[in-house]
Amino acid sequence: MGKIITIKNNKGGVGKTFLTTQLASGLALAENKVLILTSDSQNNVFDYLLSGFLEFKNGLKAEVSRKEGEYFRLSKNLYFLPLEDNKFSNQFLKNLPVFLDECREEYDYTIIDSTAILKLDAVFLEKTDSIIIPTYADEVTLKSVINLLKEVDIKKVKAIVTNRYRASQNQKKYYEALKADLKDSPIFISKPINHVSFLENMLDSKKSIWQFSNKTAEQIQEILLDVIEQI
Repeated sequence: MGKIITIKNNKGGVGKTFLTTQLASGLALAENKVLILTSDSQNNVFDYLLSGFLEFKNGLKAEVSRKEGEYFRLSKNLYFLPLEDNKFSNQFLKNLPVFLDECREEYDYTIIDSTAILKLDAVFLEKTDSIIIPTYADEVTLKSVINLLKEVDIKKVKAIVTNRYRASQNQKKYYEALKADLKDSPIFISKPINHVSFLENMLDSKKSIWQFSNKTAEQIQEILLDVIEQI
């Protein structure tokens, strides 16, 4: 049976889609069949891994309701089922768990790029095996992480990943505070992913970190491999 992984933080703009696409690409590269889902109808996964103007009519809602969703192949072994909009009927929410069980049978990993849409998010979290939390090393974002840990099944939280990190005195303080607060917890605190211009150029090229072999890319790959080991 495949695993369902949710990338989750209730605060926006902390790198959920970045982490989703890079972990999913790494798992697919290791010959796993991987599906990305999202609860964000902006479907920013397209912006990270596919070039050109993309249109679709039927996505997750159509697939759950009528088996008519349009799947997009992002790379070998990696697929994306986008979301049409954020209006969900009770019947859709009732059928969604069945669809997720079907995903377990067809895919080795289903990775969910999650946003705080309460009813949909609740279904995803109920079915998920592992939660990965992206964060920044600042006071506001770390407060959102602490609040999230109180809201979810903490046994499912496998790792916290700090993004866009600059080794300033302030960011070091908050990163070390996070490690200290969770030192007695089984939750894995990864090395931080540094804020570097290479990542901006990489994302603009619509490529994943696994398609590069420079020193910066290899450092980030090592961090992501550490996270993958947790799931």
